[in-house]
Amino acid sequence: MSSARFAQPLRLEPRASSILLGLLLLGHLGGVVILFPLDLHIAIKLIIALFLLISLVVAWKKQPGHIGEAGVKTLVWQPDGSWLLESEDGQVFNAHLHESTYVHPWLVVLNFRVPGKRGLLSFPLAPDALDGETFRALRTRLKVSGVQQDDNLLN
Repeated sequence: MSSARFAQPLRLEPRASSILLGLLLLGHLGGVVILFPLDLHIAIKLIIALFLLISLVVAWKKQPGHIGEAGVKTLVWQPDGSWLLESEDGQVFNAHLHESTYVHPWLVVLNFRVPGKRGLLSFPLAPDALDGETFRALRTRLKVSGVQQDDNLLN
């Protein structure tokens, strides 16, 4: 980033979002409720309901503060465009923002590619996961800076 406006690192310390948790509950439990009027055998309904509940638990654990084995607690966007992710146990690793990152006034989904790991690490953030000024600064910086693709990380 060449702009002096973004010369400082942006430090994110997200907390659990009641908005995202509410949507998770609504979507998963709503799916379970919709199963009962369907014309399916009860065993099939129970299996689908079990999978929906397992999905809810997995998605719940992936919320901020519960990501990964040790849990990512801090994300730092460096002035050079790279990211540092710090886990609960103090480990710090580099990550690069993927082009599929989504920015909207009500939701930001940060998708990271971590060198040496398969797939993407997704980090959904609703406005209540950060303080208002930090959420606004993140959205602004993402819109102004965009996502720079790193050809060395493409698989």
